[in-house]
Amino acid sequence: MKNATYRIKLSGLRFHSYHGVFPQEQKIGNEFMVSVSVSIPFNPDILNDNLEATISYADIYDIVADEMQRARKLLETVAATISLRIKEKWPHIIDGHISICKSTPPIAGITGSSEVEIFF
Repeated sequence: MKNATYRIKLSGLRFHSYHGVFPQEQKIGNEFMVSVSVSIPFNPDILNDNLEATISYADIYDIVADEMQRARKLLETVAATISLRIKEKWPHIIDGHISICKSTPPIAGITGSSEVEIFF
């Protein structure tokens, strides 16, 4: 298992947040769905059920929830800040992915969602 990696994922996290350029978005808010995944190298201590050998998805969730509470104009800013905080806390991460989906963007004619992704 020398070259093995783990991928830790959180999918479909839901938040009511105030991200957006338009004043209406900053006042009323919108529903967002966030998914995060990170890859870490295999650590033999995982075979001993050692939490220190992995990354707690609860800790990742805390970072995401904290950033989703901070109103920003750009989802790109939110995604980048989450990725920087995750990478700073766990520098051994090999790579990661974050997607943030705004369920109903306030743009005439759009009936679907809008989404931003960052790969790090």
